[in-house]
Amino acid sequence: MDFDKLMQWMEFAKKYQTNDFWNGVFDQTAFNEFMKENMDMNAPDSYQAPQASKSNFPPVDIYVTPHEIIIIADLPGYLKENLQVSVSGSRLLLKGSPHPLITGQPVVQERPSGDFNRIIELPEPTDAHHLRAKFENGLLILSYHRQFFQEERIHIE
Repeated sequence: MDFDKLMQWMEFAKKYQTNDFWNGVFDQTAFNEFMKENMDMNAPDSYQAPQASKSNFPPVDIYVTPHEIIIIADLPGYLKENLQVSVSGSRLLLKGSPHPLITGQPVVQERPSGDFNRIIELPEPTDAHHLRAKFENGLLILSYHRQFFQEERIHIE
């Protein structure tokens, strides 16, 4: 909640800090005044959901198995041709731009869309030639084999 909205709520709460609280709460005139002051009553009935933060889109799951690391990115509405994946050590870069499905005016738009650029910290480093990528049913699935270093005893002189 931003500071301006917090201040509006504080002002609203001050109005009802009297002994006549319940009469004020049920007063339709006070409610209508509050709605006019704080809501755009002339706005169309379309709903705009809060946009997902650009820094955490696309949503990603990372799994560590005994033999490999698996990364799954949720990208519905994107095409394989519009995605880029690159890796540098333990940093994975995902970039993409959407493919427009429908060109009409949205009435309800809850799904995040638009260009994205996300850097993900991997649990273990890898090289680009070890990374396998597959795009299927709106899921980008990346995987690479874990590099195991067997514990070896060191002789102390």
